[in-house]
This record gives sequence, C-alpha cells and structure tokens, in this order.
Amino acid sequence: MHELLIHLEKRGVAGAPRFLGIDSAGREILSFVPGVVPSELGPFSDRQLDAAARLLRQLHDATGDWPLTAGHEVACHGDASPCNCVFVERMPAAFIDFDNAHPGSRLEDVGYAAWLWTDVGNDDLPAARQGRRVAVFFGSYGLDTATALDAIVLAQRALGDRTRVPGVRAWAHECRAWVERHRPALEAAISNAV
Repeated sequence: MHELLIHLEKRGVAGAPRFLGIDSAGREILSFVPGVVPSELGPFSDRQLDAAARLLRQLHDATGDWPLTAGHEVACHGDASPCNCVFVERMPAAFIDFDNAHPGSRLEDVGYAAWLWTDVGNDDLPAARQGRRVAVFFGSYGLDTATALDAIVLAQRALGDRTRVPGVRAWAHECRAWVERHRPALEAAISNAV
C-alpha cells in the first residue's frame, strides 16, 4: 500500500493521500485529505457517480505501468466505496483507505465500486433506476456497459465469500440474489441508458 501511494504521488494523482513515513511507534503516517466522508451508501447524484467513476479511472490509469501490478492490468483500490471517498463541496475528490489494494483488473474494481455507489440490490430503489445509474457509472469510467452486471455479481459473490462478518456476508448474497431476480429489468435499463 505504501509503495502504491508513493507511486500515485509520483504520477501526480491528487485523489489519494500521501504516504509520509513510519513514526517511532511503527505507525504509518499519511497526509490528511480534508473534506467529508459519508458514513452510509447513497443516494448519489449522476454528477457524483460520474466524478467517482472518473476518479477511480484516474487511479487505475496511473498504475498500469507500476511494477507491482505483477502482470495484472492495474492496481485495484479494493474497496472504492463512497465510505472510502472524501467529498469536497459534495463531489468525490479522493479515495482513502487503500488497505485492500491489490493487483487486478479494472473490471473487478469498477464492478465492486459501481455496486456500492449505485446501491444495486436495494429493494427501496426501482430496478430501472438502478440499471440506469449503473450505466452512468460504467459509461463515465469508460467501460462497456454490457459487462456491468456480470462484474457487479462477481463483486457481490467475492465479498460474500471472503468476509468473516456474518451481516456483510448475508447482505452481499442478498444483493446478488436481487440482481439475478431483476436482471431483465436491469439489463433493459442499462441498454436504454446507452
């Protein structure tokens, strides 16, 4: 994580904290990114979704040539949720909490981020609205929206399988089941939004 933050700083990426070193007690020292971090998922406007997707794209683009990607496409943030994003004047400005960063694919990280930023699987939001918002996120990032639902389902399955927190595991599996139940409506909304 420290080497990734150093690399992002060298590449001029403003959307991440700076690694400043280790103190005498062995604790990492990171720069403070001023702003507001939401404590909950959504709702977020289309402008906020657009900004978040573009911010994630900027981070990914800066890591394509990073040696520690170990032959993978990019360095994934690993948890690019709204709750790990600093907002300035109500707009996403920087991702924080790079503890889950790892080599991977753009699609892996974008699928996870899109799920959380658009709140896919929330019964309180119509499937058509969720599908349109997924299309906004994927389109703003620059990925083919046809891959969106599969990427989101993979992210939901991965979190459900890896977490040790029972409530999070159940929520991830419920969201995945919701996507599968509403897949035709989601696909139609994504297709119509393009």
